[in-house]
Amino acid sequence: MKKALIVFVLICTSALLYGQDGDVKEGWSFVPFPDISYNSDIGLNMGGFCDFFYYGEGADNTYPNFKHHIATTAAWATKGVWYVHTMAESKTLVPGIRLTGSLTYRNATMNTFYGFNGIASPYDATLDQNAKTRTAWYTTHRQLFRAVAGAQGPIYGRLNWTAGAVFRQIGIDDFSLKNYDSGNSLFQNYVASGLIRADESVGGISAEVRAGLIYDTRDIEWVPNKGFYAEAYVNANKDLSHGHYDYLQLVAHWKQFIPIVYSRLTFAYHLGLQHCLAGEMPFYNLSELSALAYQYEENEGMGGRFTIRGFRYKRFLAQGFAWANFELRARVLDFGLLGNSCSLVVNPFFDMGTITKTYRLDEQKALGPVFYQERSLPVAMSAGCGLKYQMNTNFILSIEVAKGFDPQLSELTVSMSSTYAF
Repeated sequence: MKKALIVFVLICTSALLYGQDGDVKEGWSFVPFPDISYNSDIGLNMGGFCDFFYYGEGADNTYPNFKHHIATTAAWATKGVWYVHTMAESKTLVPGIRLTGSLTYRNATMNTFYGFNGIASPYDATLDQNAKTRTAWYTTHRQLFRAVAGAQGPIYGRLNWTAGAVFRQIGIDDFSLKNYDSGNSLFQNYVASGLIRADESVGGISAEVRAGLIYDTRDIEWVPNKGFYAEAYVNANKDLSHGHYDYLQLVAHWKQFIPIVYSRLTFAYHLGLQHCLAGEMPFYNLSELSALAYQYEENEGMGGRFTIRGFRYKRFLAQGFAWANFELRARVLDFGLLGNSCSLVVNPFFDMGTITKTYRLDEQKALGPVFYQERSLPVAMSAGCGLKYQMNTNFILSIEVAKGFDPQLSELTVSMSSTYAF
């Protein structure tokens, strides 16, 4: 915890040194700074990123909402992850249409794999990267390349249509760690038992098209004080590698922001659903959290800093899951520093999650206690608290500490990010 707080102070200091001028909120503004953070899931993260915002000029100014946004980042983490990611979005490049796009490459040499169906897969902490016994039972190697393009346009009032396409190439392999037995892992046992099919065990390539609806009444997009945001869309995924892992997926989100004391204290909650309607997903696609615009490189759940906080990273692998986040956002301090308008926000939160559609559960049960435990947990829950450093509305640095209520699923997690969880 002490290390995490020190790193958070360093990040805030970096942001102040490189921050945008608080008196200039027209035209382009940008915030480059070292990307140094800590996350229990991936370790100490070191790199750099830059956010560019364009607000317009004069009477055409839309601050605090932006017209164009570009973000780029590259980093390496101590638990075997490195990535490069860039995304762009524009509300005015094509009149009346919001365009989004992103490119991501992520190489996780120590990717976590805890098995299928959450609590149905037993967890033994002594097997999780234990140097004395040379075991890294819950570790694999995963590579991801993803390209995304999307668009939104008006239907009537605040109701919009949305459409897009995603290309993914995912590679799966044994991890390679010095002084560990890479051939003895849960992943390898899943492959040997047939629970993970031989063809999907190496990953695959897929193309996805999506279409749906959005309704948005938020007053400010990134830090709303009031309003709600609702989206629902379907993903049609075509397997380009193996030919038989095609599937149709429903994704829905409801986010509402209720002012208790306007701009000072807000109750915010989020309800999410991701559910396979038809077909069968390949196991290597189960962990991805679908998004219309991939703001960051890490879009994987359930469990982790952007779904249900306080749970082990990707602890819930299934074909469908639902989750909820509830938090109070209290702006406790406003101050100006080096020409920037700054605020500190405290956000205690409570998260919940459940599996809505299991994945090869009958096969998993038949393989015995190494793969399956007879436990039922209809809803998993966690709680925690966060601290946000907000500069000039759209620039946010966040640290959150959380703990789940069930030790089989959770651990004390400390995570940092450059946005709110929702």
